[in-house]
Amino acid sequence: MTEQLGTVYLPQSGSGVGKFSFILEAEGHGKDVQIGSLVVAETSEGEIVGSVTDMRTVGSDGDPVRILPSRKPGEAPGYMEEAIVAEASVVSSDKLRSVRSGRVRAAERVEVERATGRDRMEWPISVGVTELLDGSWSRMDIDGTFVLGPEAQGCLVGGKSGVASKTSFVSVLLRSCIASGDDQNHRTAAIVFNVKGEDLVWIDQKPAPGYEISPDDEKIYQAMGIPSEPFKDVTVYAPAATGFGGVRSARSDARVIAWDLPMAWRYLRFFFPNMYDDEKLSGFVAQFEDLLLKNPDPGRRIDTFDKLNNWFQGEIAQAEENGQNDCWGGRVHIATMRRLRRQFENLRGRGMGLFTGGKAREGDDIPVENWHNGQVVVVDLAGVSTEVQGFVISRTVDRLMQAAEQSMLGVDHLAIVTDELNAFAPSVGGEMATVRKTLQKVATQGRYAGLSLFGCAQQLSKIDELLRDNCASKALGQSAEAELSSGTHGRLSSGVQERIATLPKGQMTVWHTAYRQPLVVRFPRPAWRMGRSKTTGGARVTDAKTALREAMSDTTWRRLNEGIPEVVAEDVIATSSSVQEARAKLENIREPDVTKTILHQKKKIDPDNPYDFE
Repeated sequence: MTEQLGTVYLPQSGSGVGKFSFILEAEGHGKDVQIGSLVVAETSEGEIVGSVTDMRTVGSDGDPVRILPSRKPGEAPGYMEEAIVAEASVVSSDKLRSVRSGRVRAAERVEVERATGRDRMEWPISVGVTELLDGSWSRMDIDGTFVLGPEAQGCLVGGKSGVASKTSFVSVLLRSCIASGDDQNHRTAAIVFNVKGEDLVWIDQKPAPGYEISPDDEKIYQAMGIPSEPFKDVTVYAPAATGFGGVRSARSDARVIAWDLPMAWRYLRFFFPNMYDDEKLSGFVAQFEDLLLKNPDPGRRIDTFDKLNNWFQGEIAQAEENGQNDCWGGRVHIATMRRLRRQFENLRGRGMGLFTGGKAREGDDIPVENWHNGQVVVVDLAGVSTEVQGFVISRTVDRLMQAAEQSMLGVDHLAIVTDELNAFAPSVGGEMATVRKTLQKVATQGRYAGLSLFGCAQQLSKIDELLRDNCASKALGQSAEAELSSGTHGRLSSGVQERIATLPKGQMTVWHTAYRQPLVVRFPRPAWRMGRSKTTGGARVTDAKTALREAMSDTTWRRLNEGIPEVVAEDVIATSSSVQEARAKLENIREPDVTKTILHQKKKIDPDNPYDFE
């Protein structure tokens, strides 16, 4: 018989459904009980598995607390100067009713597995282990049908940057998902958007020296039933390294993403958010697509960025030569045409190597069809701006949804993994409305098509509410007090909040449909390289930047770079042949602050006409 930890404590106010309290024994394993410990209450209603959610010490030196520490029925009440009372929430019980008196002992592995519903799961996927009071480990599973579909899908992972090990956990979970399937059942693949650093671009390689897994990690992998080895079938994609040659990734073997004009056209709103709000611009976009972009005559078709630029130049030059105010047969005013030419001319620079002058070479687009079990595609976007990241994510996910709806994925389940989810789908505001809508569609409809969203963020409370509500699972590593008290994670006891606020690396608190309560899980260190000992981001050429900086005053330098993302400015400078050329390009790209322009420009307007702005 398992050693007794304590006795169920029934206060005068009674005990509600789903919770029970017990007084801890002073000796034995009673002293090892902490927040998150799994215990069993043996009552007349049966054995009830609970998770310790709070603890308090009761008593007073003048009037000792009267308790019942008795081990035998009918034994007289005793007195103690102090006692520790533990609060537990029911994880599993045969009956949904309040708990009566009884002894409390440590939970055993079989009981934990039964309490977490493993024996009832159609498709168990291991997320780690939980340490029992006797020092042994119990495997912890979540139901794959509620993670990858079709019942529900998705998993959100939150916690402080650098200490919560979010990326490590989601990569281990992904490894477990893939290992749980085969070529006949639960065929699973994944696309991973690496938006910062290098943690997810080396997952097919062994850990860097000094970061090898420990013997305990190896044992956890064995307990989880997954191989302690790197991902096997991995292909990395990244935009071209503009001006440097090669690819914008720490991995030189990454395949170059190269998108031409037709591939980018329907997603131009990422770079020109006001294009469809402007009647003149929206009219041009519609007519150009119908008459030139999709023209059946190859001789008249404008389907590359190079052709588009030449076409703009020709139309503007013809209008100027004829002294006309309109271009393209009177469809567009010459001022609008100049504006459009400037915007599209700058687009390739803002795309940071993503767009080609001519058509993309075959094989340079991210695959969306005919996936196979175990396949992983990593899209390395760490070296580009947020708007480019959003553009790539939205276009790719949108195409994946189309392929899934047409039953062309080739696998049963495809996990879509991205970090910094709050940047692409924030709870309030943000400039990524299109990306957010695309991710919302995956969260709400993806399970029917075999797509699941795995997202990471420092604060899950800052993620779009629709995404949060439609994810069946979430995990929380060490987190700030403000996040824990936000209400996003339900009503957490003070003890659970304190436990999460102090979780060490390698531990997560997991919420899942099969659990009645959040449970603390230990997971192993990744058995693959997580980018350590590598430089962060793609290569950068700094000679041109240094020369340009030295040629300008501090004030001029700040004004020149105002409103331009640093990575964009660096690319423009690095691809320029002179200081003068770099300066001209930056001046052209920079979106001026209209308010400052109006405030500081010479006033030549008619004061009686509020619409007269020269």
